[in-house]
Amino acid sequence: MATVTENDLKELKNLIEKLDQKIEVKFEKLDQKIDNLEKNQIKLEGKIDNINTRLDTYKPAFDKIPELAEKVGELKGWRAVSLVIFSGFITSIYWLLRMGKL
Repeated sequence: MATVTENDLKELKNLIEKLDQKIEVKFEKLDQKIDNLEKNQIKLEGKIDNINTRLDTYKPAFDKIPELAEKVGELKGWRAVSLVIFSGFITSIYWLLRMGKL
Protein backbone atom coordinates (compact mmCIF):
# COMPACT_ATOMS: atom_id res chain seq x y z
CA MET A 1 0.00 0.00 0.00
CA ALA A 2 2.87 2.31 0.62
CA THR A 3 4.04 1.96 -2.95
CA VAL A 4 0.61 2.81 -4.27
CA THR A 5 0.49 6.00 -2.28
CA GLU A 6 4.02 6.93 -3.34
CA ASN A 7 3.08 6.43 -6.98
CA ASP A 8 -0.10 8.44 -6.46
CA LEU A 9 1.88 11.21 -4.81
CA LYS A 10 4.34 11.25 -7.72
CA GLU A 11 1.45 11.46 -10.18
CA LEU A 12 -0.08 14.28 -8.20
CA LYS A 13 3.26 16.08 -8.16
CA ASN A 14 3.58 15.68 -11.91
CA LEU A 15 0.03 16.96 -12.44
CA ILE A 16 0.68 19.96 -10.21
CA GLU A 17 3.91 20.75 -12.09
CA LYS A 18 2.11 20.49 -15.44
CA LEU A 19 -0.64 22.76 -14.16
CA ASP A 20 1.96 25.24 -12.91
CA GLN A 21 3.60 25.27 -16.34
CA LYS A 22 0.26 25.80 -18.08
CA ILE A 23 -0.63 28.59 -15.68
CA GLU A 24 2.75 30.25 -16.25
CA VAL A 25 2.23 30.08 -20.02
CA LYS A 26 -1.23 31.59 -19.68
CA PHE A 27 0.11 34.38 -17.46
CA GLU A 28 2.86 35.09 -19.99
CA LYS A 29 0.25 35.35 -22.75
CA LEU A 30 -1.85 37.60 -20.55
CA ASP A 31 1.17 39.80 -19.86
CA GLN A 32 1.85 40.05 -23.59
CA LYS A 33 -1.74 41.05 -24.26
CA ILE A 34 -1.60 43.69 -21.54
CA ASP A 35 1.66 45.03 -23.01
CA ASN A 36 0.04 45.22 -26.45
CA LEU A 37 -2.94 47.06 -24.99
CA GLU A 38 -0.65 49.55 -23.27
CA LYS A 39 1.24 50.16 -26.54
CA ASN A 40 -2.04 50.72 -28.38
CA GLN A 41 -3.20 53.08 -25.64
CA ILE A 42 -0.01 55.11 -26.01
CA LYS A 43 -0.54 55.29 -29.79
CA LEU A 44 -4.13 56.42 -29.30
CA GLU A 45 -3.09 59.06 -26.80
CA GLY A 46 -0.59 60.39 -29.34
CA LYS A 47 -3.29 60.57 -31.99
CA ILE A 48 -5.66 62.33 -29.60
CA ASP A 49 -2.95 64.86 -28.78
CA ASN A 50 -2.45 65.43 -32.51
CA ILE A 51 -6.19 66.00 -33.00
CA ASN A 52 -6.28 68.39 -30.04
CA THR A 53 -3.42 70.47 -31.48
CA ARG A 54 -5.23 70.64 -34.84
CA LEU A 55 -8.42 71.76 -33.12
CA ASP A 56 -6.47 74.40 -31.23
CA THR A 57 -5.08 75.74 -34.51
CA TYR A 58 -8.55 75.81 -36.09
CA LYS A 59 -10.20 77.38 -33.04
CA PRO A 60 -9.62 81.01 -34.10
CA ALA A 61 -11.29 80.29 -37.44
CA PHE A 62 -14.24 78.65 -35.69
CA ASP A 63 -14.55 81.64 -33.38
CA LYS A 64 -14.87 83.98 -36.38
CA ILE A 65 -17.87 82.15 -37.87
CA PRO A 66 -20.53 84.07 -35.88
CA GLU A 67 -18.89 87.39 -36.81
CA LEU A 68 -18.82 86.42 -40.47
CA ALA A 69 -22.45 85.31 -40.34
CA GLU A 70 -23.40 88.66 -38.84
CA LYS A 71 -21.53 90.52 -41.59
CA VAL A 72 -23.22 88.44 -44.27
CA GLY A 73 -26.57 89.23 -42.67
CA GLU A 74 -25.74 92.94 -42.74
CA LEU A 75 -24.79 92.69 -46.40
CA LYS A 76 -28.08 91.01 -47.19
CA GLY A 77 -29.91 93.85 -45.45
CA TRP A 78 -28.03 96.51 -47.40
CA ARG A 79 -28.60 94.61 -50.60
CA ALA A 80 -32.34 94.58 -49.95
CA VAL A 81 -32.37 98.30 -49.11
CA SER A 82 -30.37 99.18 -52.21
CA LEU A 83 -32.67 97.00 -54.35
CA VAL A 84 -35.76 98.80 -53.02
CA ILE A 85 -34.20 102.24 -53.63
CA PHE A 86 -33.02 101.28 -57.12
CA SER A 87 -36.39 99.80 -58.13
CA GLY A 88 -38.18 102.86 -56.73
CA PHE A 89 -35.89 105.14 -58.75
CA ILE A 90 -36.47 103.16 -61.96
CA THR A 91 -40.24 103.10 -61.36
CA SER A 92 -40.35 106.88 -60.84
CA ILE A 93 -38.40 107.49 -64.05
CA TYR A 94 -40.76 105.15 -65.89
CA TRP A 95 -43.84 106.99 -64.62
CA LEU A 96 -42.33 110.39 -65.37
CA LEU A 97 -41.54 109.27 -68.93
CA ARG A 98 -45.00 107.78 -69.34
CA MET A 99 -46.66 110.94 -68.16
CA GLY A 100 -44.49 112.96 -70.50
CA LYS A 101 -42.92 115.16 -67.82
CA LEU A 102 -39.36 114.25 -68.76
